[in-house]
Amino acid sequence: MPRQREQTIRREIIMHLEASALTIREISQQVGIMEKEVVFHLTYIEKSLRSKKKKISVTPHACMGCGFEFKERKNYKKPGKCPECRGTRIGPAIYRITD
Repeated sequence: MPRQREQTIRREIIMHLEASALTIREISQQVGIMEKEVVFHLTYIEKSLRSKKKKISVTPHACMGCGFEFKERKNYKKPGKCPECRGTRIGPAIYRITD
């Protein structure tokens, strides 16, 4: 049986991201949804924050092999490979809502 929510999933994600910086996995665990769903919701949360003059700030994914940072990446989904060294060990991005 799914847990009873006091707020919508997106409002709950926004509340957590305003309180602290989190990875997709941490958001998933705190809200109680799958990581794929968090990625889906972040896209729409970003659009709704524009009207409030806020944004999602991102500390980008980074390759654990060579240190390459995915600074230009606009997608919330984790990259598959590093374009520099072709390594697949990619560290998570960290998200936070800022003004």
